[in-house]
Amino acid sequence: MARIIVVDDDPLAGELTLTLLQDAGHEVTLIGDSTAALDAINSRLPDLVILDILMPGIDGLTLCHRIKHAPATQAVRVVMVSGKSFAADRKRATDYGADAFIEKPYDVDGFSQKIAGLLGAAPAAAPQAAPAAAPLDKFRLTVWGCRSLSAVQGAPPSRYGRRTSCVALEKDELLLVLDAGSGLVPLGRSLVESGRWREPWLLITHFHQDHFEGLGRFAPAYADGYKLNIGGANDPDQSLQERVQRAFEIAPPELGSVQAELELYEMMEQTYEIAPGLQVSSFFANHPGTTLGFIVESEGRKVVYCPDSEIYGEQGTAMQDYDERLVRLAGGADIFIHDARYLDPDYQLRKNNGHSSWLNTVELAARAEVKRLVLFHHDDAYGDDVLDRIETEARAHVAGKGYALEATMAREGLTLAC
Repeated sequence: MARIIVVDDDPLAGELTLTLLQDAGHEVTLIGDSTAALDAINSRLPDLVILDILMPGIDGLTLCHRIKHAPATQAVRVVMVSGKSFAADRKRATDYGADAFIEKPYDVDGFSQKIAGLLGAAPAAAPQAAPAAAPLDKFRLTVWGCRSLSAVQGAPPSRYGRRTSCVALEKDELLLVLDAGSGLVPLGRSLVESGRWREPWLLITHFHQDHFEGLGRFAPAYADGYKLNIGGANDPDQSLQERVQRAFEIAPPELGSVQAELELYEMMEQTYEIAPGLQVSSFFANHPGTTLGFIVESEGRKVVYCPDSEIYGEQGTAMQDYDERLVRLAGGADIFIHDARYLDPDYQLRKNNGHSSWLNTVELAARAEVKRLVLFHHDDAYGDDVLDRIETEARAHVAGKGYALEATMAREGLTLAC
């Protein structure tokens, strides 16, 4: 008799697996919530785990990867089961250390025999990889730049910072950088100094200067041993490839020539899996030009980044459905980073320019039931006194309305986890 844990969110399939294995004499536990599976596996140390691939929360391939790469559980046999049986999925299962792949629906007569044969075999060895930092069980987010670009010259220093849009998001062995404003420059220096994150992802919302001006001065591009994965949308007049090439052509000559490998991804409105169990969904934002927002999801956690976006609020018309669409996209986000450039009186003077007031942003975040709102893309003409006022008024508005929402002003160096 073997101790087996079955992880499957489909109650019919899960119960069938449970019954077949119990009838074969095994001690079987069925877990329907994938987010609870790792704790159960670590505490019980079963002989075998059976994982469905497509599950909300943590997908089966991510669970397999974690089981096989943790010293305490790497000897546990893992079987992947799925009706999604493309050759690529089978290969990934093998790459992550799975001992077997069984396609759904089961051959009922042969299923128990396959499991019995597997229990008598040696477990698959986990793929060998270079030592890595301990996995994060959360997203860790750091703001490197959060200002807009304006005609203001000689602006005084600010507690919120003066660099333009750049946010770093860490998860497990992945570094995802959202936008390439001037905040990318100090981030790049820190990466080279630390020696970590040799293959970062850079996702660029659009090609306005304050979201792109740091790319040509990104230090890892000029160092050996780096691969930069750069994603963004094509503009009608210039492709992503042309934009990236131009950014490095006009970079300061003292930086030298680009040494890193560049991999470019032309993005549309769709979902991309850029790492095991981590999906990025891009959507078009309400801002001049071809502008994207990004939704990053993994293991039931959700971060939405939409730095240049105009919310209409109560002044929207029936034909302007962007607000409703954004409510759906941001729904339930753990962290929602959104344009809140203006005080409401200033917004009334600058409507239809692609930016929002903090008031409209707070109201939409409350409707979307996000947990934490980061007010972003501060107008460069605003000093710290105005930004302090926005944060104070936003928090007072949230409290007065009784919203279950935490509002925070972005500032350089702000670090959050979810």
